[in-house]
Amino acid sequence: MEGALPWLTERLVAQDVSVAEAAEPDDPAAPVFFVSYWRPDPPASGAGPPREANRFVRRFFDDLTEDVDNLIGSLPGRHPGFLDVVRGGELWEKRLLHAAGTCQVFVSLLSGPYLAGSAWCAREWDLFSRRRVVPRPGRAEPTGHDASAIVPVLWAPPAGPLPPAVADVPLFVPGRLRDDFRADYRAEGLLGLLRTGKEPIYQAVVWRIAQHVERIRRHHRVEPLHLPGPAGLRTTFERGGR
Repeated sequence: MEGALPWLTERLVAQDVSVAEAAEPDDPAAPVFFVSYWRPDPPASGAGPPREANRFVRRFFDDLTEDVDNLIGSLPGRHPGFLDVVRGGELWEKRLLHAAGTCQVFVSLLSGPYLAGSAWCAREWDLFSRRRVVPRPGRAEPTGHDASAIVPVLWAPPAGPLPPAVADVPLFVPGRLRDDFRADYRAEGLLGLLRTGKEPIYQAVVWRIAQHVERIRRHHRVEPLHLPGPAGLRTTFERGGR
């Protein structure tokens, strides 16, 4: 850049920094996607056993993992997704914060209890939403559904309106499916599809979610954010809520 005008030099340097940031390699130990879902918060010390994921959430996670694996592959012995199977304890908290702070796509399973019943659901969402989404080299700036890399999925559709922090992010509605499939997904959610025996619709929606996860990861990169603990993270989905 010798002999370049000062303003041109500054512009070229800024472009080089932007490209370097976008080209930074992903953490090979980080999950591709993080599944955020509702269950009761961890009990107080000595108040009972840790809360475990229910069988339907595990089923969804396993199906999505298999589909994402088939789309992008994964390192031997390592799954592309993260699900906090057992809650409770300091080690669990650190693992959860690390996964939410390093994954590339945040898949949230929306339900009434998810939006109102657990501070940790709001903390996970808040942590991921603080991370910056940047284009990978040669890709366009993220917009629309990709701007946040958050994928809000209807699990058990909430009865009321979505809170502000969630309503700001476009709800995932699968494309390239029959109108009646999309209508059933909107009415029942993924859990409802499983419980009412609509397996083909459930499988089709999960496949579309996997394709969406793969596309976000291919086009964009979410910069990591490492927090030592949950202090300062929002515990509700209301604006300004703690």
